[in-house]
This record gives sequence, structure tokens and C-alpha cells, in this order.
Amino acid sequence: MNVVPYDPLELVEGVMKSVLRPSFDAAREYRPNGSFRSIPVDIAEDDRKYYVWAELPGVRKEDLDVSIVGNQVTLSARTTRLKAVDQGQGRETILRKERFTGEMVRTIEFGGEIDDTQSSAELRDGVLALTLPKKASSQVKRLAIQ
Repeated sequence: MNVVPYDPLELVEGVMKSVLRPSFDAAREYRPNGSFRSIPVDIAEDDRKYYVWAELPGVRKEDLDVSIVGNQVTLSARTTRLKAVDQGQGRETILRKERFTGEMVRTIEFGGEIDDTQSSAELRDGVLALTLPKKASSQVKRLAIQ
């Protein structure tokens, strides 16, 4: 039987981290106009490539920029809101504004350099899919054990 010293402050610290930390992180990303600063992404990798899927609903290709420098990829996107006035329907009164308008930026840093000459991007149904091949020097090299 193992005897472990009891520290009641560890319990409090654990509760504080599990309850307050997610709220703090969300509050840090939240903007007063109801938007968030960064672009939500899913990232995967295999031996040769990184894969990124970024959620960009309502963003057009011409309002999207992807840049690669070394091992960093930066996504920036702009969205605008269509106004009823622009569509010839007269003066509008906003009842609720929940959709993001403005610029979003997200920089992702990878473990190895990316081959920007072989990288590709496709925007379909509001999801940007990036295929980012790793440079030969950053690929995993396996040594034979003698």
C-alpha cells in the first residue's frame, strides 16, 4: 500500500484549472463584435506531408491569403456583410449580429520546413484544405540498428 501525502490545495488548483482555464482561453480569443481572432483548424501529418483543414465559412478565394515561410504557414481571410441597402431594399435595421466580419489571421508553426513549391490549397464548401509536403531535409530518417 502506498501512502501519499494529502494536499487540499492541489484539489482546489485542479478545480480552478478545469473550470476557469477554458473560460479564460475563450475570453482571450473573443472580440466585442461577437467574433473570434483565429481561424479554427485541424492538423495532421504523415511521413511526407502536413495536412491542414481550416474552417472559413463565407470567405471567397479572392479574400483569402496563404503564405509559407520556412516552417510557418499564415492564413489570413477577410469577410464582409452584405447589406440590404446594397441590394436596393432601402434602409436596414440590424436586429442581431452574430456572423463575423473583418479580418482573421492564424499562424501555424510546424516541426520541420515546408516545401512551398509542392504545396497546394483548395477551398471547398467553406473549408480550406492545405497539403504541405515536408522538405527532404526535415523528413524523418531512420537509422538501421546494427
